[in-house]
Amino acid sequence: MTLAPPAKAKPKTKAEPKTFGDYAKFVRDWIGFPAAVITAITALFVPAKNNALAVLGWDAPTLSLDYQYVDSLNLGLDDTAIAQQPNEVFVSVPVYHYTLTNAGPTAATVRPQLTCSTDKLNGHFNLIDIATTKRQLSDFKLSAAESVFVNIVLAESGTTEDGYQAAEKPFTCEMAYADKYGFKNLVMPFDDGQPKKEKPKKTLSINPLSLGGVDDRRIGLRELYCPDMVRGLDLGSGPIDCLSDKQILAIDPVYLWESALQRVLRQASDFRQATAGTAPRTPGLILTGCDDPICATKTEEMLGTLHSFTPALSVWLCPDKPPGQDQKPPAKVVLDVVCKEHTFPAPP
Repeated sequence: MTLAPPAKAKPKTKAEPKTFGDYAKFVRDWIGFPAAVITAITALFVPAKNNALAVLGWDAPTLSLDYQYVDSLNLGLDDTAIAQQPNEVFVSVPVYHYTLTNAGPTAATVRPQLTCSTDKLNGHFNLIDIATTKRQLSDFKLSAAESVFVNIVLAESGTTEDGYQAAEKPFTCEMAYADKYGFKNLVMPFDDGQPKKEKPKKTLSINPLSLGGVDDRRIGLRELYCPDMVRGLDLGSGPIDCLSDKQILAIDPVYLWESALQRVLRQASDFRQATAGTAPRTPGLILTGCDDPICATKTEEMLGTLHSFTPALSVWLCPDKPPGQDQKPPAKVVLDVVCKEHTFPAPP
């Protein structure tokens, strides 16, 4: 009997890599599935993925606040139509622009406030709507993998001893938010004022407390020229600059004397109506000069126009810088000493 030779072993072949055609066939086959089947498979997969993230503690939102740039919002200019803009803008609001990002797999509801603290000072900030120049009052939802631009302004600042709430740790900012597990705080260190060896690796690039608050130049002018008078009283037609027991005064540069006169006459009328005519006040103007030729021209124009003006009107022409003051003005100005008074109608 002759034995057959042993069969030769088949040579091993390498597994060929998947080609684009294979993947195309895979996609084609899936496309052939009924939509209900695909939905069912997805419904099984997504909860399993979410459960795994929950077990690992990876299913919470991950928020970060990134500084973009600082800007200034000029009230009466940036928020007013061109045809309605005033001749001079007094109020400026510094604004920080940030990007708020949620890099986590679930949504967060964010409180539109921010608290920042150094070792001495605390600041409370609001998120504002640039279009309306009003602060955001409602919490907002930040979905998973979503970023939004936020605009932050300083609301108030002070020490803990004066009743201003502090962040939990110094040299940090806190923003409150909530997720499906409850209430949390986004804590963001900033590097200003900390020793280099104690600085955390990840910090805010700028200390929001250096922003400063709303600057209303009218407040400084009222304190300078009317230190012993009522200042800023508003009866409906705008705040009265200065109110004494005899006069209502409006403060403006001399080149805006006409608008100042219109304002003070309207306010004197409002005050007369509010007091039923029992406490009348005569109108007056405090006009500041400048080195520009327009101030000299407008001064001559004002004196000539008001020469026969009635009712009675007092005008104080004040220098741009009171005498002896090179850089900053004094704490207060005595009108009769520093400024020159004109009364109208002018005496014959």
